[in-house]
Amino acid sequence: VQRAAEACGVPHDWVQAAQRSPIWKLINDFEVALPLHPEYRTLPMVWYIPPLSPIVDEVTRTNNDAEDHKVLFTALSKMRIPLEYLAELFTAGDTRPVELALRRLAAMRSYMRDVNLGEPPKEKIAAAVGMTGQQIEDMYALLAIADYDDRYVIPMMHAELGRPTPSYDPMGCSLDADGGIGMAGSGATGRGPVPLTLQHRHGGGAYA
Repeated sequence: VQRAAEACGVPHDWVQAAQRSPIWKLINDFEVALPLHPEYRTLPMVWYIPPLSPIVDEVTRTNNDAEDHKVLFTALSKMRIPLEYLAELFTAGDTRPVELALRRLAAMRSYMRDVNLGEPPKEKIAAAVGMTGQQIEDMYALLAIADYDDRYVIPMMHAELGRPTPSYDPMGCSLDADGGIGMAGSGATGRGPVPLTLQHRHGGGAYA
């Protein structure tokens, strides 16, 4: 990919920005970010982290400890409907990646409680989801306390490139020309704008 980008004239700092993007860690290292409807076979442009809060709320409602990783793991294994629903959205019906993501988020919640309370961190919590304590803390730093520069790695535009070239933006922007989205030109029906006249009638109200 890097060689192809270089051959196409993509600036090197753009490639470096892509390499520094936190989404890589969330997808491949931590495995908590999931694409929307991968069965459509489209390139995912947005990735989602499944919500743990419904599980936490249900555990809290039953007066159990919503910070205990064992309690959360048990709740996850029993609450199949949320898992199956999320799997239909993110993993083409496969509940295993969704459950792994939620288990890792639950482990982070429990592990970081001990850290924030000044207690010795429990490596067994991280090990239960196939992670190390350092990985849990790195994931927490990215999801909970990261600043703007850590969350968004956006490269600068190059002045020498000018406006986007066809190789970068082959379709252009629909707002750049008359008749684009939100413009006053003719739409798919081939009809232009229709003038409206407002007339006041007795009794109040305006009608077109």
